[in-house]
Amino acid sequence: MIIPLSVKNQSIETSGITSDYKEALCEFIWNGLEANATEIDMNYRSNTAFGIGELSIEDNGDGINYEELKDTFGAFLTSRKNLISLKMKSKANKGKGRFSFSSFSNIAKWTTAYKCGTTLKKYEIVLRDDKKEIIDCTDPVIVRTGKTGTKVEFYNIHTLTVENMDFEILEPVLLKEFSWFLYLYKNRDIKISVNGSPVDYSKYINTDLSEKVYKVINNHIFEINLIVWQESIKEKFCCYFFDSNNSLKCRETTTFNRNTISFNHSVIIKSSFFDNIDDIKSQLESVQISLFYSEEDKKTYKILRRYISSFIEKKMGIYMSKRAEDEIKKMMDERKTFPIFSDDVYGKMRKQNLVRVTKEIYKLEPKIFYKLKPVQEKSLLGFLNLLLNSEERENVLSIIEQIVELSPKQREDFSDILKKTRLENIIDSIKFIENRYKVIELLKTIVYDLSKFANERDHIQKIIEQHFWLFGEQYNLACADQRMQKALEKYTNILYGENNINAVLRPDAEQDRRMDIFMCHSREVETPYETSLEENIIVELKAPKVLLSKKILRQIEDYMDFIRRQPDFNSAFRRWKFIAVCKEVDQDVKSRYDFCKDKGKTGLVIQVENYEVYAYTWDDVFKRFELQHAALLKRLNYDREYLAKGLLEEAKDHEGREKVDKMTKIAMIAGSEAN
Repeated sequence: MIIPLSVKNQSIETSGITSDYKEALCEFIWNGLEANATEIDMNYRSNTAFGIGELSIEDNGDGINYEELKDTFGAFLTSRKNLISLKMKSKANKGKGRFSFSSFSNIAKWTTAYKCGTTLKKYEIVLRDDKKEIIDCTDPVIVRTGKTGTKVEFYNIHTLTVENMDFEILEPVLLKEFSWFLYLYKNRDIKISVNGSPVDYSKYINTDLSEKVYKVINNHIFEINLIVWQESIKEKFCCYFFDSNNSLKCRETTTFNRNTISFNHSVIIKSSFFDNIDDIKSQLESVQISLFYSEEDKKTYKILRRYISSFIEKKMGIYMSKRAEDEIKKMMDERKTFPIFSDDVYGKMRKQNLVRVTKEIYKLEPKIFYKLKPVQEKSLLGFLNLLLNSEERENVLSIIEQIVELSPKQREDFSDILKKTRLENIIDSIKFIENRYKVIELLKTIVYDLSKFANERDHIQKIIEQHFWLFGEQYNLACADQRMQKALEKYTNILYGENNINAVLRPDAEQDRRMDIFMCHSREVETPYETSLEENIIVELKAPKVLLSKKILRQIEDYMDFIRRQPDFNSAFRRWKFIAVCKEVDQDVKSRYDFCKDKGKTGLVIQVENYEVYAYTWDDVFKRFELQHAALLKRLNYDREYLAKGLLEEAKDHEGREKVDKMTKIAMIAGSEAN
C-alpha cells in the first residue's frame, strides 16, 4: 500500500529536520520509548572501507498500529504520540523524527509487530530519502508467534564511520538525552544498548544524591524527583511540572544555582494538581501564581515550592559536606595550605577543631575559598586557626564578613557553627580525659586491690600495649619495632634455651630467671645539633605482687649489654631507654635514684653512653599523668571518684580473676577511644 504524505504549508526539506546523525539516532530511540519499549538495541557492522555497512535499531515496544498509520506516518508536523504519551523532550518533533534518517541514510525500513485485539500482526514500512512524500508499506499479516516491537533498518548508509559510531562517542550523547528518563523509570528496567554495550545512567546522574519522594499537600499527592547530574548541563536548574497524563505543563528555575557550588540538578514534579493548568504551546514559561484560579490552589503551590526548596537544600548540604571534605584534603595534600599540627593528642584535637570549622564555612559559603591564591588560602586558614584557639574565637565571624558579604541568616548560621564546634571540641576534650582516667582507675584497682589475681601477661600487658602515653605523651607516638622483638626472642632463647622458653616454672624461679614482659617501641627524635636519632623504648612490666629489686635491674642490664653487642643495634645514632615498672621498689633501687640525681631525670637508675634505665613505681606513672593534665583537669572540674565508682559498678558481678579480666576488657575498650 502506498500512503501519500499530506504536506500543507511547508515542504519537508525546509521543516527543520535534523542533519546531525546523533540527534537522528536519538529520535529513533525516542520513538521506541514512546511506544513503551523497555529494551532498545542499536546494532551496526562495519564495511571494508571502515564505514558502516549495516545499522538497525530494534525495540520491544507496542509496535506501529496499521489502522492508525495515516494519523502517524501519513501526517506531517503532527504526531499523535506527542499528545498521548510521555513527552518530556525539550522540543516535540511533531512527526519529523522518522525522516531524520536522511542525515545518514537513503532508505529506512520499519518491520513492526503490533496487537490488534488479541491477534499479533506484522508488516513493513519503507521511506526513501528521494521520495519522502511517499510511504510504502505492506499489508499486515497475522503471525502465530513472537512479540510486539519495531525494528528499523537503514540502507545506503553514508557519512557514518566506525569512529563516529564508537561507543565512547555515542554514550555521552545518549546519556545526556536519556539518562533522566532511564533514572525516572528505573522500576521498568529500561535498557538502551549499542552493539551489546548498555548505557549506564549512573555515569551521568549522581544516584546517591538523586531521590524520589512523595508529598501530600491539601489532599494532593505530589511525586517529586530530584535528579543531581554528575556534570554541568546546558539548561538552567529547573523544576518541571507534569500532570497526571505525564504532559509537561510548565517549568520554573530553582534558586539553587550558584556557580561556585556546581550543584547541577533538576526537579521533576508529577501530580493531578497540574491537570487544570492550560498547556503552554509555545516556549515553556515559568510557573506563576496566576496560573492557579483558587486561593486554595495558590496556597498549595506555595507550600509545595517551600518543600521543594527544603528538599534541595538538604541534598545540597550532603553534597557540600562531601565537597568540603575533598577541598580540605586538597588543602592538606596538594596545595599544602592547611596549618601543620603536632602529632600528639592535643595537636590532633586542634586539627580536628579547625577541620570542623573550615568544613562548615565551606558548606555555608564556598565563595570564601573560591579562586584564592595559595598564599591567601594559607593566610586565611592560619588566622582562622589562631583565633579558634584564643579568647577571640567569636571574632572569626567579623573576619569572614570582611571577606564575603553574609546575609542575616548566614551570619546567624555561622555564629551557631562557632558555638557548635566549640562545644564539640570541649566534648571531645572531656571524652578524651574521661577515657584516659578510666585506664588510670582500672589500673589502680588491678595493681593495688586485685594484685593477687592479676598478672602482667593477661592484664597489665594488654592494657599498656594500647596506652604507651602512661610513660609520657611522646611515647604514644612510638610504634612497635619488630626487629627489636626478634632480638628479644633471640636473647630469651640464649638465656633459657629455645625448647624451654614456655616451660612451666615455680613462681619464685620465674621471678628470678625470666624477664616477664618487654615491649619494644621506637621513634625519631631531634638532637641539640639539628640532627635526628632513633630513640628505642623498652618497657618491662612486672606482676603487681613483684618488688622491683636489684636482681630485676640486673636482668635489664644483661639485656642492655646484649643489645650493645649486636652490630645491627649499636649505632651512635640510636638512643635506648629501658623502663621497669613495679608496684614497689626496694632500698637498693632507691639508692640508685640518689646516685643519678645530678642527671636531672626522675626515675633514672643507670646511664651508660646512649643507654638509660629507669625504675618507676605504678604510683610514679599515675602521678605523672595527673601532673601533666593538671591544668586541663582543673578547668574541666573532673570528678575522678565518681568515675572510679562507675567503673567498679560495671564489674560488680565478678570476683577474683574474673573481675580482673572484666576490668581489663573495659580498659581495652577505653583504649580504642582514648588514642
